[in-house]
Amino acid sequence: MRSSFKFPHLFYVYLLCFSGLISAQTADQITDFTKAAKFDDVSEVRSLIKAGVTPNTLDPKGTPMLILAIRDKSFKVTDLLLANPATDVNLTNKSGENALMLAAFDGELALVKSLVLQKKAAVNKLGWAPIHYAATNGHLEITQFLMANGAQINALSPSETTPLMMSIGSGNDQLIKYLLDNGADLRMRNHEGYTAIDVAQLFGKDDIRDGLMSRWVKLYNQPYPGGPKKTH
Repeated sequence: MRSSFKFPHLFYVYLLCFSGLISAQTADQITDFTKAAKFDDVSEVRSLIKAGVTPNTLDPKGTPMLILAIRDKSFKVTDLLLANPATDVNLTNKSGENALMLAAFDGELALVKSLVLQKKAAVNKLGWAPIHYAATNGHLEITQFLMANGAQINALSPSETTPLMMSIGSGNDQLIKYLLDNGADLRMRNHEGYTAIDVAQLFGKDDIRDGLMSRWVKLYNQPYPGGPKKTH
């Protein structure tokens, strides 16, 4: 009984160690992968993966290669990594950003759709989320797509900032209206006590501020009380 228990246990440990050796990569391989991801050298990336380097390799700064490729517009490498079943699209860099967030920020609608529909990337995450990033640069279609696939319209960043607040700086009236028409809460305040109306004031977006204040009166039957006002 005792020896029959120990053998499979030791065999399992051996397999773990052996598989770890297989998936390990050298410093030179990491350097080569980083360069290839930045400069869209799909042949080099294909060779590295064939040699056993994981597609989830991090560059020396802790950035996953997929994020590096998206950031540097290396779309051939991006496609190759997405085609690999072993690629984890939800890995984040040291700032907590994942591939979907970068694609949403850059306005890459086709890539956003591929990440969500084919690779099942998480649409929601704690802290900054893809919808914040899409709203920041005024990307209406991407915001609409994320919403259609379950994005939380009042998602809170670590500073309690909402997508509506982030959309103000873009100046995209259509996006702001879309968010409001689909449940964005105009009353929410971030940790500094700012509402979207205060953010519009801060950015000098007078037309947007006035429009939001008018909407406030219609929604709540009272003038906007002003801000910022910290709630805690």
